[in-house]
Amino acid sequence: MIHTKLHKPKINISTDENYKAVKKMVQESYLNTVCAEARCPNIYECWNRKTATLMILGDTCTRACGFCSVKTGKPTWNDPLEPIRVAQAVKKMGLRHVVITSVDRDDLKGDFGASIWADTIIKTKEINPNCTVEVLTPDFKGFDPALTKVFDAGPDIFSHNVECVERISKAVRAQAVWQRSLEVLKKSIQYGLRTKTGIMVGLGEDVNEVKSTMQQVVDLGVQIFTIGQYLQPTKNHLKVKEYVSKEQFEAYKDYGYSIGFKVVESGPLVRSSYHADEQARMVFNND
Repeated sequence: MIHTKLHKPKINISTDENYKAVKKMVQESYLNTVCAEARCPNIYECWNRKTATLMILGDTCTRACGFCSVKTGKPTWNDPLEPIRVAQAVKKMGLRHVVITSVDRDDLKGDFGASIWADTIIKTKEINPNCTVEVLTPDFKGFDPALTKVFDAGPDIFSHNVECVERISKAVRAQAVWQRSLEVLKKSIQYGLRTKTGIMVGLGEDVNEVKSTMQQVVDLGVQIFTIGQYLQPTKNHLKVKEYVSKEQFEAYKDYGYSIGFKVVESGPLVRSSYHADEQARMVFNND
């Protein structure tokens, strides 16, 4: 692998008026964002561009993945008005494309939060008819009725991350099942949705494993693929095994296009929703 162990990617910190406006709107609407909760390195760039990834179903996850800084524990969320507040916030921000994600809610035994997911998508589209809606969902434990609720709500892009290569998946996200994530993607594609997934690198995988993962998901029919550098959010999380070079990220991007992805976003600071609005336009224009 082309890499360096020494050069951590640099984050550009800039807080202009757009950043402040988005921050204020998120706070006033009592919304959570994965940008803040997961300590995303692109928060300054994205909020300056007036884009944000809204996080529903509270700020406490029932899983404890080794890479993620979203807090874990027993959720106390109970907010039936959240879908309408999300929809109204999207309108206030004047978004043409929004990404909605959530914590895992394995405690919600009926449908793992899928009903709130569906209501949020529907209300967002009703109030913002010119805004496309991208969702980045949990696996809902592979429960078909939950997935169908989300699919039926009509997201313009459905995304679920496999997060890493299969060999290290249990170490990275102990409560998830790698093959189950592939099944979620497969069901989305079979339903007819534009489908997206992504992985992190720098966790101990090798080039062939990354390429094999890309081949598996493109063979399913996934259209959009993202690859970014894993960055350790705190000392209690998984350690970075290596910093992958920009050249290797470019090589992954070229490979992705060569095997049939419509969009490949690959770079040190790339995250699931990084430049999602631009990715959406590329996919829509290619349909």
